[in-house]
Amino acid sequence: MSIVAVVLAHHHLPTVIVVGALAVLGGLYMSLQHEVIHGHPTRVQWLNWLLVAAPLGMVLPLDRYRDTHLEHHRAVLTDPVLDPESKYVSAEVWQRSSAAYRALLFANQTLVGRLVVGPVLSVVRSVRSDMREMRSRSAVRRAWLLHLLGVVALVLALRAVAMPLWVYALGFVFGGSSLTSLRSFAEHLAVEQGPRTAMVHSGWFFSLIYLNNNLHYAHHESPAVSWFRLPAFAQELDADAAVAGTAGVYRGYGDIARRYLFRPFVHPVHPISATIDA
Repeated sequence: MSIVAVVLAHHHLPTVIVVGALAVLGGLYMSLQHEVIHGHPTRVQWLNWLLVAAPLGMVLPLDRYRDTHLEHHRAVLTDPVLDPESKYVSAEVWQRSSAAYRALLFANQTLVGRLVVGPVLSVVRSVRSDMREMRSRSAVRRAWLLHLLGVVALVLALRAVAMPLWVYALGFVFGGSSLTSLRSFAEHLAVEQGPRTAMVHSGWFFSLIYLNNNLHYAHHESPAVSWFRLPAFAQELDADAAVAGTAGVYRGYGDIARRYLFRPFVHPVHPISATIDA
């Protein structure tokens, strides 16, 4: 309902306020989609799905996000071949990449780059992968067809209330994805031994927008734990101690920005994956 309120009131608000509000709501909507994928917030799955079925994010079908995200949970984390959410590339990809693309990959490993180009790179990667999948999987073709029909309906609804499409796209679509990219920036680190999943402690605002998924190690240890139970579950696990010497513990997103705003978090090439011929 908050999204509807912002869209309907956009005539009476400064554009910068509308874009900012839509970005926050876009990030929250993506977090809610993540919760639904893991069986929350209710025990009635069709009701959960109804809450997030509208393609408000426009760029990817929810069914495809569900499939790739669950694959991420089953994969060897960070492996660019096996983990669909890895931000690393294989040595083979690096070697055949142009200088311009290598520079883009390095930029994506800085926080400012992840916020600006990260959402675009992520969508391009997902669409290219799905285009290959469409050749042999009718379910993927069906997911995209239904998604595109939903996007058409959304565009018509926005036009009916005279919402500029560029404002919605900049705010909810890009801004929401950028806010989500902030959350995922330092979530996973390729290490030889120990957990590859980090913990980020943040204040109420980001914890709410991300539905406590910033406590990412706890989430990966038990994805069935709902968002409001994650803080207590993280304490039970002594999660900070578990990841302190591996993927790391951060004192909020300001801490991450101070370290990596313009400095790469890691080299883009995955250092240790067993699937990579280094």
